[in-house]
Amino acid sequence: MSEALPARAADDFPRRVTPEILDELPASDPRARRSRADLRRINRIMAAVTWLKRGLTVAAAEKRPRAVVELGGGDGTLALRLARSLGNAWLGTHLTLLDLEPIVAHKTAEAIRACGWTFEVVAADALDWLARARAERIGVVFANLFVHHFEGERLARLLGGVGAHADAFVCCEPRRSRFALTGSRLLGLIGCNDVTRHDAVVSVQAGFRDAEIGAAWRGAVAGRWTLKESAAGAFSHLFVARRDE
Repeated sequence: MSEALPARAADDFPRRVTPEILDELPASDPRARRSRADLRRINRIMAAVTWLKRGLTVAAAEKRPRAVVELGGGDGTLALRLARSLGNAWLGTHLTLLDLEPIVAHKTAEAIRACGWTFEVVAADALDWLARARAERIGVVFANLFVHHFEGERLARLLGGVGAHADAFVCCEPRRSRFALTGSRLLGLIGCNDVTRHDAVVSVQAGFRDAEIGAAWRGAVAGRWTLKESAAGAFSHLFVARRDE
């Protein structure tokens, strides 16, 4: 009988980034609309707002930033829930929601403004936008289930662009583990469609563990930063970078 592997070794497997179906579908496609609805449920299951709020509070050092930018903001519903959760302490914050194909409904935009935030939507590729960002710092940048789409040189460009312009960065990503992979394969049990079921498995395989984002950050970003990186519940991985200078 072969000897059992140590728990950590048995749970580890190489990171692999492959295309996700939702990224290739037109925003109006019925399967895409259904998958976005699935993602809203999955974000609640993964407690994305709770983890992002925790990370943003650390990143902002208990002070309201003048501006925040969400990368890959999609339909804006996560940003709305986050604005509501942060409450009066973040009144007056300016939010830029950046997405290649943003689909923010009018009622979502108005609800964000009703939280006391100012709000704009920018349709742009994140790497292109960061490359031409203005000279002054842009406050806090955050992302949910976005960074895992990048690897190698593109990941370095993304993190380098954020580090060049932001005072802090927070991201909540899939956690790459056998447990999370098993969970991703069971999403059909809660009614998720074929797009979501495929993309969930791919996302976990492209996810992060241990101090992987921090290692990529140190390789791409100059200056002095305080980094925090850890598991965020059973399925997520949280990374926080705050400028020290």
